[in-house]
Amino acid sequence: MSDTLKTYRGNCHCGGFIFEAKTHEIKSAIGCNCSNCTRKAYLWMFLPPSAVTVIKDEGLLAEFVCGPHKSIHKFCSRCGTSVLADNQAYRAGTAVNARTLQNLDIWHIEVDMHCGAAIYPPWVPPVYSGPDPASNFEEGGKEYHGSCRCGAVQAAIRLPSPLDDTYDGLVVECNCSICQRGGYIWIYPKTRQLALTGADNLTGYAFGNKVWRKMFCKTCGTHMMTDWNVEMTDEEFAALPEDVRAYHNPKREYRPFNVRVLVDFDPLALKTERFAGWDELGPSYVNP
Repeated sequence: MSDTLKTYRGNCHCGGFIFEAKTHEIKSAIGCNCSNCTRKAYLWMFLPPSAVTVIKDEGLLAEFVCGPHKSIHKFCSRCGTSVLADNQAYRAGTAVNARTLQNLDIWHIEVDMHCGAAIYPPWVPPVYSGPDPASNFEEGGKEYHGSCRCGAVQAAIRLPSPLDDTYDGLVVECNCSICQRGGYIWIYPKTRQLALTGADNLTGYAFGNKVWRKMFCKTCGTHMMTDWNVEMTDEEFAALPEDVRAYHNPKREYRPFNVRVLVDFDPLALKTERFAGWDELGPSYVNP
């Protein structure tokens, strides 16, 4: 390995937190299948504290402590981007989420998976206690339950067919500026197929043309879904460019859902379609 170090610039999506990380050229990162890392799609790099320099900090980072090692996970309370973690008892240094680094092609780095789910004691997911989603689904359909990591927000979703190799709906990963940072795996149920409890603990982040909001838990930072921006009036929507309205109008009855939050389910076992959102949708986003 070369001794030459590179400086990578990283940030949460809204730009409230910007940092630089000095390390060797990034060709690999560490993934983890624990309940928290799976939900947030972390790709970890463990660096000495001296290698990470904060460039801008608007004081937006919230902390969520979890696991037997009491890891401190830091996410932006405005946009929900999970940026850093710290756990001196487990591995010295600062854990940087490589997904937040600018101009890094996440799809083409090697991922070394760590079995964090085997760490004792195991996480016990909450038992879903909310309302049932609509029951009019095709024979052979299946109901799934999910939750954020802290359990404050729970979901039930009914799909017309099991979410496995036979599923004929879209299962999508995207590398646009927000999806790369969140590492979401999207499916596209209609709103009536989804029920929530604890929705008052969700907060939304609207960006770009402000049509959609990424909905995440205020306590733990888990992204659950994408929702229509209810704060946008019909007049504001009508004032958007024609191509934006044409793109979003057919989608208004759907609620993109992040399958990473499903309990007793391995999202990495799904066959996904990769959508190059950074190229197809822009890049309108400017890295700060």
